[in-house]
Amino acid sequence: MKLMHLSLAVAATLLASTAGAQEYTFKVGAAYINPNATSSDITGRMALFGQPRNVTPKIQLEVQPQTAFIFSIARSFNENWEAEVLLGFPPKHDVKMRLNNDGIKQLATFSPASPPPGRTAEEVMAAKHITSYDGKVVATLTQFAPTAFINYKFGTSQSTWRPYVGVGVNYTHVKPDPTAAGEAFYGDGKVKTKVSDSWGLALQAGVSYHIDDKWLISASYATAQVKNKIRINTDNADSVHTASYKFNPSIWMLTVGRKF
Repeated sequence: MKLMHLSLAVAATLLASTAGAQEYTFKVGAAYINPNATSSDITGRMALFGQPRNVTPKIQLEVQPQTAFIFSIARSFNENWEAEVLLGFPPKHDVKMRLNNDGIKQLATFSPASPPPGRTAEEVMAAKHITSYDGKVVATLTQFAPTAFINYKFGTSQSTWRPYVGVGVNYTHVKPDPTAAGEAFYGDGKVKTKVSDSWGLALQAGVSYHIDDKWLISASYATAQVKNKIRINTDNADSVHTASYKFNPSIWMLTVGRKF
């Protein structure tokens, strides 16, 4: 954590510094964000058909890809090194429920009037209810994820093509909201979800094409270490769920930039 805070402080100092700095570069463009994020199994208790029960094993939450508007500001402090802060309009990701429990899926094929041996009508009804939400969007996640990089640019200031690599730190804050399907899945009061914030290492690599001494086009790829803990509960004290995420996002960016 101290290293991450130090990295942010260094980047902020470089951006604010005037001594020895060569120029600012502003970039705007679009990003395709594939979170590559499926939660751990949801664990806990839920009240279903009036009865508290353990959460069915092998239910996860899968975050879907999204595009977003992005922008960045970079401050060079010599010909090859720069500090960059990457921001953007917070994207909203759909979150789908995934059921990977073949036993529950098989149980859902029975009629409550004729449950299989050793099972009750209530268990069949619960299985049907859970299975009906497999693949549905049960929530959205709006993420705010500023990222600070220290970049090394290959070549010289006169080069037309300039590959670059960067290392830095990412901070991710997530605002979750249940959908109508998410509320209906529980059906026992307002669904409240909390997601922890995350700090993690970030990496990027890209190339810039310099149209002239002011304008450039950049294409890049970035990723970061993002870890979140999730807590879901309703007004019913018996409904408390927990899970965790390990995001390994693939972020593809195309931007237009101008030097000042």
